[in-house]
Amino acid sequence: MMTLNNNEKDFQEKLQKDTEMPAIVHERINQAYRLIENNAVLQKKAPKDPYHWMKIGGRVAGGMAAVLAVGFIFCATNPVMAKNIPVVGGLFEILQDNVSFFGDFSDYATTLESVDGTTADGSEADGDKTGNATSENAYIKTADGLTITCSEVYANSQAVYITMRFKSDKPFPETSTRAESGTPVIDLDMTGGVDFDSEASRVIDGHVEGQFLDDNTYACIFRYDLAQAAKDYTEYNEKYNEMTQQVMDEMGITQADLDDQTDEGYALLEEFINKVSERGGAYQKYIKDIEIPDTFNLHLDISKVRGLEADYEWSEADDENYGRDAGYYKYEGDWSFDIPVTVDDSRTEVLELNDTNDAGIGLKSVIRSPYELTVNELYKEGSNSDCFMVALDANGNTLPYNESTGNCNNFAIQDRDISTVDIYFLDYIQYMDELKGQQNFDNPTKEDGQKWKKLLEENAKYHKTLHFDNDSETVQKTKWFKER
Repeated sequence: MMTLNNNEKDFQEKLQKDTEMPAIVHERINQAYRLIENNAVLQKKAPKDPYHWMKIGGRVAGGMAAVLAVGFIFCATNPVMAKNIPVVGGLFEILQDNVSFFGDFSDYATTLESVDGTTADGSEADGDKTGNATSENAYIKTADGLTITCSEVYANSQAVYITMRFKSDKPFPETSTRAESGTPVIDLDMTGGVDFDSEASRVIDGHVEGQFLDDNTYACIFRYDLAQAAKDYTEYNEKYNEMTQQVMDEMGITQADLDDQTDEGYALLEEFINKVSERGGAYQKYIKDIEIPDTFNLHLDISKVRGLEADYEWSEADDENYGRDAGYYKYEGDWSFDIPVTVDDSRTEVLELNDTNDAGIGLKSVIRSPYELTVNELYKEGSNSDCFMVALDANGNTLPYNESTGNCNNFAIQDRDISTVDIYFLDYIQYMDELKGQQNFDNPTKEDGQKWKKLLEENAKYHKTLHFDNDSETVQKTKWFKER
């Protein structure tokens, strides 16, 4: 599962992008994430989220706390894995069954090849598999004793998937793993963007999913959220900032009042967040879609590679002294790549719904690729957007969230029966405080599953049952979806 530190970075920078938040909000976010990482129990009810997109923070802080308990892995050599380390390409084939969005990437991916005729590992494209990196190769960069190679790429209109190999001069330290998936807790500090939208935020969520191939080699798949990158937030940010200032004016408060770290200040902050949340959903209409070209370049600037040390015990002193790097070993440098991308939407289907209930809450669209199901919510003016999304497959099991998105509306689907999918919108605070602990991700009995489904139905602010045509592996049927 995703590392909270990495998602925390993305979350905080999105906060800063959309509106200026009180310092106390950032401080309490930091504290909450640290408590969750160390399995501490939050006894005090957290304030609501003022933004409809804070489902990102809610998905991590609430939905995945139990999943993110970490163990540790010794970077012992795996003889079988080491024997099969690919000279060029081949990483999708090794990794694609061991990530949350798993699937047949190796059948459709392109091996990156430099203009000098060498492939991504530095070997000549005509078959000279020397494996020696060349200074001219655009997909191999070395800094701080760590060589990063971008190997293969596949893309649809939802995401760009890139395989990366990290080769260290020295063995990697013992690294913690995520409790549910068993994958190493490694993430990247990175910026960049696509060349068709120069105005987009350069912040990139550097979460990666992968595994150690031997003591010195880590391989992973990096997922770049292309759908998110193809959004213009200019008007949204302007309108949203005006609304938040209007709420402060109506309450007769200033920024200093929200920064007040007293019980009275916290009460004002929670009231402020509640009021903003009640109005926030309607502002989605100001987010504009940007057309994604068939081909473009994705630029990546990696400045830090961080791995969580095994058996690390966090303390507040460490956080104060080291910030986000507390408990992490790290490599620092400049690994920059320009990745040519060709979009393949031949196996992607989009359905526009634009359906809302009497409360103004509903679904805008549903997008299915062979690897993911994305459910885009819709809030009309006057609706309360403080919601958390849960989906059940045809067997009543909770659909797993895509670990690389940090978002509660993107689900992994490969090993699930999605001939029928139930989508539920729950009140965020109610779900986190009351309902979440009663969920059953893989129902051991039909009776337990029915209890969970009934609980969701009784408390849902919005519920829709979706029916999919599930007999096509390539998702190419014209009418693959029915809605009830």
